[in-house]
Amino acid sequence: MADFTYMGSKKLLAPQIADLVADMANGPFLDLFSGIAAVGSQIGTQRSIWSNDVQSFSTLLTGQKFRAARPFRTAHSIIERAEMPFAINRTGLEATFSEALANEERALSTNDAEGARELIATMSQIDEKISTLRRQKVHCLFTGLHGATYLGIRQAIDLDSIRYAADHLIDAGEVTAEEHRWMVLALCQTISTVSNSTGHFAQYLYPSYANIRRVVRKRRLNCWSIWSTALRESRPLGYVAWRRSNRVFKSDATTLLKKLSRNVRQPAVIYADPPYTSDQYSRYYHVLENAVLYDYPKVSSKGQYRPDRFTSGFSLKAGVDGSFKELVSAAAKLPSVFILSYPTNGLLKDSTERVLELLLEKFAHVDQPLVIPHLHSTMGGSKGAQKQAVDENIFVAYQDPLARWHGKDAGGALASRRTGPAPIAEVEDIAA
Repeated sequence: MADFTYMGSKKLLAPQIADLVADMANGPFLDLFSGIAAVGSQIGTQRSIWSNDVQSFSTLLTGQKFRAARPFRTAHSIIERAEMPFAINRTGLEATFSEALANEERALSTNDAEGARELIATMSQIDEKISTLRRQKVHCLFTGLHGATYLGIRQAIDLDSIRYAADHLIDAGEVTAEEHRWMVLALCQTISTVSNSTGHFAQYLYPSYANIRRVVRKRRLNCWSIWSTALRESRPLGYVAWRRSNRVFKSDATTLLKKLSRNVRQPAVIYADPPYTSDQYSRYYHVLENAVLYDYPKVSSKGQYRPDRFTSGFSLKAGVDGSFKELVSAAAKLPSVFILSYPTNGLLKDSTERVLELLLEKFAHVDQPLVIPHLHSTMGGSKGAQKQAVDENIFVAYQDPLARWHGKDAGGALASRRTGPAPIAEVEDIAA
């Protein structure tokens, strides 16, 4: 399965987190803010993986990676069966938008930035056409919402037609629910590949004379070809028995911890990687949410955002401290080892000292924080450079040393509740 790009992904830190977890008591590993599951994928079959995120796109991804009931070996036959319904939906959309398609081809052939901009205005006035198409049961979400902006008009038509094929096949009983999910996940991968953006969906690249060649390169990518390749390369992780032990949640992190505190089965290790900037993550992946939900939302602003985007308190200056208090308090009521990853330049003021203070109030033991020099990819999400050099703090807190050390000698590793943490340990710069 191809990787997705993701704001704040811990892909570079994942090996260090996995090594840390390996020394802890056996039992499920809960990734509270799983995103694209970089850490869970690194840990792999060493233990059960429980994934959680508020975004439907993330839960689809982690569900297929960690919970698929069987190996995926039917991609070739699915692609063959999808060709006919794909063509049917595509033909209907092509007939409706023939003039726009001709104008798009003309603009792309001549690197005409002004012509590409005019298409955005044209496609913003097609509500009546979209309403008619929907009454005719033609799939047209991407064409109506994102044609000529994040996607080319031809690309949007093809993506709508791929989703139509997936929905037609499951309605006809020709694919299983799990195969349908693989088809939709491959659709998300295709959108990520062809999108006219900087790697996320906060905003599309507005065509200009400076960037038109890049826009044209993106617009020329063939969605059916990319989707077919993505589907053929789709694979779940691990083996069937291990995947049966995994779980996927779609919840606010603190709410989930409170619910798990009342459950008989609880995670052995909890990993929390909360947002660390004022950028709301839901703003960066709403197009993928549209691909998964396919619910024709009423969008707003230049970024074409969904109205139901989740707002995290960790990304609000007035709410970040309270969000940390609630998270730590909820985690402390579980017998799990709690790992918290947070950069020194995060939105939480004086984060190193403040996080340690909160942990020491609620946990019997807190390790010396591990500091890893790291490069955060902003992907255009924050003002300034594309990558920022930061120190990432890895905090570890627990009630029972046996859970933390899995029977190993814990002497000298604990921060004192009375005198505070020992000096921070430095490690090799893994971002170099």
